[in-house]
Amino acid sequence: MQKYVLEKGFGYKAFMFIAFSLFALVMYQGHIKNGGIYSILFFIGVGLCAFQVASFIYVLLVKRCIEINIDENVVSWKIYDNKKLHKEESVNRNEIKEVKTEVSYLTGNVYSSFTVTFVLQDDKEVVLNDGLIYDFGLKKAEEVCRFLLDNDLGDKQDIKFSKLVKQMNIDLSKEQKFTKKDGSSYYTGVISKNKKEFLGLRLQIESLYKEYKKVVKNSNNEYLIESDTIKDSFIYLRSNAIGLFVEFYNVAKKEDLKSLKEMGHRNKIGF
Repeated sequence: MQKYVLEKGFGYKAFMFIAFSLFALVMYQGHIKNGGIYSILFFIGVGLCAFQVASFIYVLLVKRCIEINIDENVVSWKIYDNKKLHKEESVNRNEIKEVKTEVSYLTGNVYSSFTVTFVLQDDKEVVLNDGLIYDFGLKKAEEVCRFLLDNDLGDKQDIKFSKLVKQMNIDLSKEQKFTKKDGSSYYTGVISKNKKEFLGLRLQIESLYKEYKKVVKNSNNEYLIESDTIKDSFIYLRSNAIGLFVEFYNVAKKEDLKSLKEMGHRNKIGF
């Protein structure tokens, strides 16, 4: 079982209060002059400001904790407000088809929310998140993701990486790179806190493997490419709460990918 005390998010609430106040102020000018839709938007803005004030007072008085328990058969969690049970959920593991974790950002790098979605065999979704007025925070969100992966819950590629880290007894507190050959696959793992590491690895792959041009997945945390000429062959780069993981499957020539630490922490990434 893991227990997490949620953050009260005072900075986030102050940011939102200022944003909603500015919005309401602008709409107020239209409300005075024209009324109509401006009046509606003005009152919505005032309501959002009031919600931020109320949520600020609530979290000031109430401590929220989440207990997550995972065993062989069930994933369950309990939410407590000042030690009083607020909500309880559970999911049978044999009913889970997919587990998705997502950190959302309000704007730029301003943290907004963390969500774990359990997609069941009947496509029903059961959601664990930090709600509207509390925050897991980025550090605790990573801890939850690692806890799930330790119990084989998460993206298949992330679970594969988690098992590899355990097999090789990798110390996650140290920045490092490691490799392993396993049948038709060749793995490269990178443990790093550098936010540019994903981009650095991706640019190396694009530069060194020009024959792999078919892009299958392309997002801010995964990059999967296949060859047009080599059947059943791919290169899959993915980042997660543990680190970065590259799988070369049926790739004849394996180039040595370098971490940013090995390249001397370049400020600008280029090859």
